Amino acid sequence: MRSKRMYIAMALMIVLAAFAGCATERHVSPTLSEAPRTGLDLKPPIFGAVFDGRTSHEPEDPAAQLQADLSRIYGSSIEWNQYFTKTPPGRVSVLIRIVTIGASFGSRLISTAAFANAVSSAQGSAIGPWGPAVGSVSAQQSVLAGSLSGEGWWNGAAWIDLEVQDYRGTKPINFTIPIVAEHRESNMWGYASGDKAARTAWQRVAVQLTRAIDTILRTVRDQQP
Repeated sequence: MRSKRMYIAMALMIVLAAFAGCATERHVSPTLSEAPRTGLDLKPPIFGAVFDGRTSHEPEDPAAQLQADLSRIYGSSIEWNQYFTKTPPGRVSVLIRIVTIGASFGSRLISTAAFANAVSSAQGSAIGPWGPAVGSVSAQQSVLAGSLSGEGWWNGAAWIDLEVQDYRGTKPINFTIPIVAEHRESNMWGYASGDKAARTAWQRVAVQLTRAIDTILRTVRDQQP
């Protein structure tokens, strides 16, 4: 009888541990609510692609959702391609990679050191007319102070890498802009707090993502003959 009770207790502990592991994460779909853009028509268009670079694919197929919304917003100014397709000479590509979307309880999903290094790399590689574009995007990030602990909070985070490949000149230009936001919520409302943390972080990134693409399209348009 004692061994049976021990077996039941151990089984219950395993189940609770598995549940706890799942219960510490919340997810959000990367939707965009921006209105369709006017006055940003490009001929030829830039190439675009979206890729989910996360190891855990929840929600299901967020890359398709994000691409559909971007297609609605930018119309024929972006010609959609496969993410790993090479950019041909004389053209510009924007490759969008989903790094993080969601919320975690008790730990932060963003490394402030990794973010700072990514910004520095983008600023160093964006030459010519791209320098001001990177500067304007980098100034709008919403990342918490590196010293803040994530313990006891729902820590929402969204990170999108926006890679620009400009092959129009004699020297190709390639740089990646990190678009990042964090938001934290206390555990007052349980899962609802986690959902809010994830949703708020994504909404901040969504605004910055469309602003960044607006800037990229204007930069390309202003250089077209």
